[in-house]
Amino acid sequence: MFTAIIVDDEPKLREVLKIKLDKFCKNINVLAEAENIDEAEKLLKVYNPDILFLDISMPGGNGFDLIARLSDINFQLIFITGHNEYALDALKISAVDYILKPIKTDELVSAIQKAAIKIESEKKSENYKILKHNLNVVGNQNTKVAIPGGDAYDFVEISDIVRCEGWNKYTKVFLKNGKTIVSSYYIGLFKEMLENYGFYTTHKSHLINTNYISRYLKEGVIIMSDESQVPLARRRKDEFLNSIISKTLKK
Repeated sequence: MFTAIIVDDEPKLREVLKIKLDKFCKNINVLAEAENIDEAEKLLKVYNPDILFLDISMPGGNGFDLIARLSDINFQLIFITGHNEYALDALKISAVDYILKPIKTDELVSAIQKAAIKIESEKKSENYKILKHNLNVVGNQNTKVAIPGGDAYDFVEISDIVRCEGWNKYTKVFLKNGKTIVSSYYIGLFKEMLENYGFYTTHKSHLINTNYISRYLKEGVIIMSDESQVPLARRRKDEFLNSIISKTLKK
């Protein structure tokens, strides 16, 4: 059994979550509930749960404010959120689990399964430290991204990534220091994470950091700062020339 606390300002959502946990996640014992971060902070000291379900948007302080207050996070966090682009960007980049409102059973079960694996393996995750860092720099390339490999995460500043290349069901991430990371994420997930941070999809299998464009060859090839050559899909040529290249020239 794993213990849990639910923090959300909506009584109806707390009740729905408890019902779903009782029905589909019988290994979860809900110890307490809170409707704001002040109550949550007190409950954490009393109960020391295995899992904290934490709403992001609440009156009197959001979920991220609670995380900022805590010096040590020795439980697994599962955020509960609506479609908030700022919040979702921070969570995706930091590889922190979340479920969207209204809560879907399959997403809840999946989040619980991942949390259970982390608890049972007794791994101390760096993800929450990275999330704290990213909340202060969200939107620029000083943000750190969690890149999953076979059995661990590499935490890399986005500014250090030159490009990403889809490779079978994996992705090769090429860094400016010459290192290559092979990630278990497919290229589509990197597009979701990085396109708001100055990256551009040149081809279905290629994603580049526009800060590292060195040359563009008219036959449809982009030369990056590390001398790698990246193909540009024909249908993207006009957009690339009119948008990406013009922005690059203005810098």
